[in-house]
Amino acid sequence: MVKYLSATMMCMFFQLSFFILIGGSCHIYAQGNNDSVSVKMTKNKIPILIKSDFNYAVNDGSRLASAPLHFKADNWLTFGAVIGGSALAFLADNNIRDIALRNHTHTLDNISILGKTYGEAYAGAIISGLAYAGGLVSGNNEVRETGRMLFETLVYAGIITIVSKSVIGRSRPYTDEGASHYRGFQFKTETTSLPSGHATVAFAVSSVLASRIDNLYASIGLYGLAGLTVFQRIYDDKHWVSDTIIGASIGTFVGRAIVNYGETGDKENQTLLLYPSFTPYGGGLAMQIGL
Repeated sequence: MVKYLSATMMCMFFQLSFFILIGGSCHIYAQGNNDSVSVKMTKNKIPILIKSDFNYAVNDGSRLASAPLHFKADNWLTFGAVIGGSALAFLADNNIRDIALRNHTHTLDNISILGKTYGEAYAGAIISGLAYAGGLVSGNNEVRETGRMLFETLVYAGIITIVSKSVIGRSRPYTDEGASHYRGFQFKTETTSLPSGHATVAFAVSSVLASRIDNLYASIGLYGLAGLTVFQRIYDDKHWVSDTIIGASIGTFVGRAIVNYGETGDKENQTLLLYPSFTPYGGGLAMQIGL
């Protein structure tokens, strides 16, 4: 759930703005005010916020890369469950494909289109871009941060998935080469089946939004959409079921990790901004520290 609701902001978050003025003499102007005022965007603050968000993204990537080194028992248990579930799915790949091919209908054809669209990389980019730009322009930090988290998740989960696809080199179902056909180090679409990129994107978007909205009904709807993407990839003979399970796991793991990094980091490391400012005493630089 988004942690900084208006009531909390009124009670706990204030900023100290220290204005270091340039001129014949140096004046210092200090002001304490409610954090809800500080989120009002100005043309001067927007580039600073973008730079700050970029730094957040880089730091999150570093933390994500080293995450396995800090796994606890429950993390390893979850990882083992995913591996075990994927192994079982590998055994069922051929049978599930046969069932899917035998049960095509016009209605399911139409429904599957929505799942395909939701899992497209451009759809995720549009959602994250609109959220980030909307939050940046309107001054809504929560929306902007959600957009940043979506973008980070899509990038990092995408990198993991793309590299894995190429290294593993698994043949797609429609090639009729079987579920156990691997070439390794491939770049053609026909031989980059594992993991599913659409499943990664769909669950990346759904996991971030579900975590940030923190509402049961929203979560059901969002994960339902992601599940529809998984269905479409199997139904259209584009992926084995095991491909989609691993892709969904990557998107979910990265999404939840990025949200966790963002929400704990925002509390532990409050915003530090340095930007041009003008007051009745002159012009200079303003340093803003959110407490």
